[in-house]
Amino acid sequence: MTEQGMSSLGEVMQEHCEVYREIRSHRSRKRRQGSGPITPGTMLTILRPVVDLAAYRELFTVDAYRPGFTPWEGHTVSEVAGWETYALSSTPPVAEEVLQPTVAAALYLVETLGPLVAEELERVQEARASKGGQNPREITAKHRAAVTAALDRHVREQMPLLAIDARQVTRRIKRGWRPDDPLLHVDVGDFFGKVIRSRYVRIADHLIEDLRPLLEPAVAKAGVAGAFGRDASRVPSVDDAQQLVPWTLALAGDQVRSLQIVLLAACRVLVAALSGMRAGELDEMTADSPQPPVTVSGGTQRFKLGSKLIKGQEFGGVAEEWVVLEPAWRAVKLAARLNQAREGQRAFARSPMDFLHKRLREWVNSPAGQRLGLAPIPAGPVNGRMLRRTLALSLAHRPGGLLAAKIHLKHVSVVTTEGYANRPGGSQGNLLAEVEREQDKSHLKLTKEAFEDCRAGRMPAGPGARELIKAFEHIDAQLKDHEPGTAAVLEAERRLENLLRQQSKHLHLQTANYCWFRDPHKALCLRLAGTPDATKPLGGMCDSAGHSPPLSPACLAESGRHRQGLPGQPALSQGREEAA
Repeated sequence: MTEQGMSSLGEVMQEHCEVYREIRSHRSRKRRQGSGPITPGTMLTILRPVVDLAAYRELFTVDAYRPGFTPWEGHTVSEVAGWETYALSSTPPVAEEVLQPTVAAALYLVETLGPLVAEELERVQEARASKGGQNPREITAKHRAAVTAALDRHVREQMPLLAIDARQVTRRIKRGWRPDDPLLHVDVGDFFGKVIRSRYVRIADHLIEDLRPLLEPAVAKAGVAGAFGRDASRVPSVDDAQQLVPWTLALAGDQVRSLQIVLLAACRVLVAALSGMRAGELDEMTADSPQPPVTVSGGTQRFKLGSKLIKGQEFGGVAEEWVVLEPAWRAVKLAARLNQAREGQRAFARSPMDFLHKRLREWVNSPAGQRLGLAPIPAGPVNGRMLRRTLALSLAHRPGGLLAAKIHLKHVSVVTTEGYANRPGGSQGNLLAEVEREQDKSHLKLTKEAFEDCRAGRMPAGPGARELIKAFEHIDAQLKDHEPGTAAVLEAERRLENLLRQQSKHLHLQTANYCWFRDPHKALCLRLAGTPDATKPLGGMCDSAGHSPPLSPACLAESGRHRQGLPGQPALSQGREEAA
């Protein structure tokens, strides 16, 4: 203010604020030699007090802004500083090389192994409940005869003796057992109880020593294995569907419970990846969250999950519904079954997503996961916010593409849009709003690439090509007439984006085609379908052939030509622009 010749805040005008922002946009070269522009975050900190002086005007009794004046009125401080909020841009998406094998593994676990693991887990719980009775005090001759006969049958049929849990192994070592003891992993108590047709919780160590001469030769010949999953059913291998492999090797009780955690991790990762639900919303899922499927026209079904919306709501949250894909719906039902959750009880434990993904990755990369043909998951950060961001970007940039095996983004987009229409302003509505923002950015980027192609002489084709070329030529002429300021490159880029923004609104991405839908009356797909007043192209009438997206057959018939894209680039067609 002193440099501008002012002595009171009442003299400040918008021009002074602009000068202040311009002066502060570069660090003082006296303090930092050769430094460039400051970051938007720092600028936000600098400009906030300038605006706050207007917000707290009534508190100043000596000097204040003039009544009614607010710097940059109508704009937030973040907009003026060029700062994008955390929710929109700071969270990175999950790396593609991590996302693909993660979602594929989660799908396989939920759909193929989930029911099998749930059955074995129920067997573990039944076996635990059946234990009881008294411990034996001595080994009689009758006991020895029964044990000998039972061991002979194990050796003859090559039936391994049951193994104990890892925690029981640890207890034995603490009691003085050698780590290389051949009976260290043998569940002698369970074996002895079945032999004499009684139920014993545990057999004392000194009695095991009495049976050792009988047990050690049998263990050496028959081996030791877990009690669960011994006769595992066969499932298709992931990398070769024609090859059937047992879904698991024999497991001890603690191994089944560890696999339960892996399945729960897969369920939560899958629901987050396919629905974009936040951690608080997943935490509120209960056993009755999966609502009965609703049959809609055409015989298809819609699947909904009921939970609570927590973020930005009053304490305790508000009831909310999500329209989801069937795999996500089944994943919640499986999670509730694995946790034995009853009505009103939580389906998921409150565990951080990065911890759950780590458990899932460790199992997939272990011999158990590789035996089933699962692709290894590389190391990389994965959390709930990143999965939500990834889904938004995938829907915005790759409509109709594949998120992972058997999961079509088009289907995800349909249910997300349906959820938005069903509950405006809800969680899915917020996700869809972010998708649309990213879609606008993607369309602007593709429009800029099309403009550069046109500048380089690679012209579009189709009934509306002339109008599109004229529009690009008009924009090119405006750029040549414009005299940029000192920051020539940055100013030119911004001006180009502003000029192309309107054109980008006409761009529609199909499964394999780019469609510049500018004039519906020139669109051959609408003319052939008899709907010339439609507001969107009929993407199903476009086709692809060769190595790049060509025109639809109808467009080819009309234009008689189409442009092939450069290696590694999509072909751009004005036929898809107006016709598809």
